[in-house]
Amino acid sequence: MAELNILGKQILTSETDEAKHNSNTAYKSALKTLIETEASFDYDFSALKTISILQANNLKIYNWVVPLTDDTYEYFAFLQIKTGKEKYRIVELADKSESIKTPENRMLTNKNWYGALYYKIIHSKKLGNDKYTLLGWDGNNLLTNKKIIDVVTTSEKGIIKFGASIFKTTKKTKKRIVFEYAKDVVMSLKYHANIEKIVFDVLVPSSSSLTGIYEYYGPTLETFDAFYIDNKKWNYQKDIDIKLDPNLKDHFWEDPKKE
Repeated sequence: MAELNILGKQILTSETDEAKHNSNTAYKSALKTLIETEASFDYDFSALKTISILQANNLKIYNWVVPLTDDTYEYFAFLQIKTGKEKYRIVELADKSESIKTPENRMLTNKNWYGALYYKIIHSKKLGNDKYTLLGWDGNNLLTNKKIIDVVTTSEKGIIKFGASIFKTTKKTKKRIVFEYAKDVVMSLKYHANIEKIVFDVLVPSSSSLTGIYEYYGPTLETFDAFYIDNKKWNYQKDIDIKLDPNLKDHFWEDPKKE
């Protein structure tokens, strides 16, 4: 694991994209070799410093980012899926975010993944035992960041798909939720287990004339909405009272390059 930490640091700090990609190729190879061992599913990898590792039920996610010199990002991940007693399948994800139009309406696979750096996995039997909800961050471009609520569904054979028509909003049902906002602000998006809700900042433009221009969007800091599970769907709820729990707002998610 010491080798992975060295390579991970090189991915974040190397001065050229070529050096970053070379380190990433070595990192990906070493990580895959490590997680191909059966014991890895139950192993505590907290010693690894530059990767997000999330686990729930029969799914474990190994997820990391390559920050490029033009302030864009490439995302990488392996999914380790338990398919039976002591049987596992490893699936590599290919980030195709740039070519995915209208992502909130698209069903996706491991070969055309809407890449992100996930920081929370939610497994609730209220949605079905095969569904996992993911909260993620995307450093999108020079002007905006994104936060994403996605869902991955796994089959008994370890086949996966991203997106599901389970996000009921005021206007229609979506397959995933994408929030986009100004680069210099922070948006809160957190699952709060005590109330079983995904709570998030309401984003608004700095002026009504800037509606739809997301580099001018930021949180109101006073208004929070949520999604809660009912009838096997995430249902939108307006105006959550933040005072009901002082810990409702999540930590600031920092740019990986500042870590």
